Amino acid sequence: MKMKKLVVSTLAGLIAFSSASMADAKSDEYIKTFGMMMFQRAGLADLQFTPAEFDLFVQGMKHMNDGGELPENIQQNAADMMQYLGARAEANMAKVAEKTEAAAKDFWTELSKKEGLKKTDTGLAYEIIEEGTGPLPTENSDVVVKYTGTLVDGKVFDSTDRAGGEPAKFNLSRVIPGFREGLQKVGKGGKARIYIPAELGYGTQAIPGIPPSSTLIFDVEVLDVDPDGTPAPMPSEDEAK
Repeated sequence: MKMKKLVVSTLAGLIAFSSASMADAKSDEYIKTFGMMMFQRAGLADLQFTPAEFDLFVQGMKHMNDGGELPENIQQNAADMMQYLGARAEANMAKVAEKTEAAAKDFWTELSKKEGLKKTDTGLAYEIIEEGTGPLPTENSDVVVKYTGTLVDGKVFDSTDRAGGEPAKFNLSRVIPGFREGLQKVGKGGKARIYIPAELGYGTQAIPGIPPSSTLIFDVEVLDVDPDGTPAPMPSEDEAK
């Protein structure tokens, strides 16, 4: 996603959050959490500020918080600023991707030695931990699952436990290709571990909690399958950008 689009969408989401939640949140912890959300959702980690640069960033925030105004030349410099920030973020992400790819290569080399591992022609790998007794999902099935997603270093990036332990329900057409393919190997009531190479996941895209070129590992339990699910509609032109 382009830096400018990311910043605009992030600010819109944060404004909604603040109007809905911050009115009743007076504690320091809520304000700290709000800052953490802003930093993460705006993709500021991608810029990899030095301590001195971060101080300048904070100065800018304080300037506006104290009632200051934007520079008069902001309209002239905005395009150059966004271009600079975007190029910097992309360069930093390229370095991260290089390290992630090296770690993934070592991981897949070791994984290939594991007994009982099954592979597909697409590069997906999976292990059936417990055979399901119900039907296998299709690429357009609705499923109800519990899952935990981790990176090759063991870091959890997502799980149904983080959502209060409630199972997730979705149509397989709405998820990344590797998750869609992997879940079609697990019948209702079954459990599996699915190994998804980057090209079947988020590719070189960096999203919160997942570096670019990441291999994803999902431990899943399929609780229910509706073979006649409702596939996702085609995205609009704006959504596809």
